[in-house]
Amino acid sequence: MRFLLLFFLLFAQPLFAAPKVVASIPPLAGIVAKLMQGVGTPVTLLPANAPPHGFALRPSQLAALNEADIVFAIGLDMEPWLARVADGPAPIWLGETLSEPLPARNFDLSARTASDPHIWLDPGETIAWVLEITQALIRLDRGNMATYRSNELALLREIVIAKERLQEIGARLAQDDIRLVAAHDAYQYLEQRLGVPISGMLNDIGGIKAGARSLARLSRLEGEICLIIDPNEPTPAGILPGATRIEIDPIGAALGEGVDFTRRFYGGIITALETCLTQP
Repeated sequence: MRFLLLFFLLFAQPLFAAPKVVASIPPLAGIVAKLMQGVGTPVTLLPANAPPHGFALRPSQLAALNEADIVFAIGLDMEPWLARVADGPAPIWLGETLSEPLPARNFDLSARTASDPHIWLDPGETIAWVLEITQALIRLDRGNMATYRSNELALLREIVIAKERLQEIGARLAQDDIRLVAAHDAYQYLEQRLGVPISGMLNDIGGIKAGARSLARLSRLEGEICLIIDPNEPTPAGILPGATRIEIDPIGAALGEGVDFTRRFYGGIITALETCLTQP
């Protein structure tokens, strides 16, 4: 009788297999991984060292897409290579949660027709993503709803802390009249959260480098300058030699994967920006 009872307990209860989830880029996969902690692990399509805009999917990645139960992505401005995937579920485009997308910019900071896809650089914008992803996972896998909800709450706490810290840093940057210059046009949503617009950039979103006239204008900026460098695109030391240089990787390539990606990603940005405030 005891054996039969044990058999019933082991095999009669429903078993909830982890859904097959794919996320396009590391910052998005980090959010999904945290929400799926204790249930499963998402597949990240974009390798850490791959260029996000000009990426080409390998056969193994196409197979992951075809076998997926759900796919999360930003939008075709960020992942144009997903437009060529015919099989598998249609992606959930999280960029559509924005009410007013920010446009990409030219060197003179005027708007382009394309949108800036680097939305996750503002942690405040990712709050809507967390809610949307959690709901999608629950619709797919109601058996693990309690786990998803618990993870959602923990992740929202992390994101709100990061958002508030960035707002505090932005207020201090403005108070100290520190000018921001960006290596290229990927940090506009971070500027939005800081409340401090950049004064210029060294490359536009299409990879075109600033010419002599643009560099001369930047060199005439008054006050302290903090130059935001993308570590994936080395910047010559001779450009703005008196500026404080900090590294902010928009994609988080060096962080690897894991459930603590989001905390480490925003923590790295906060630490880098604090350097702008501590330099003499």
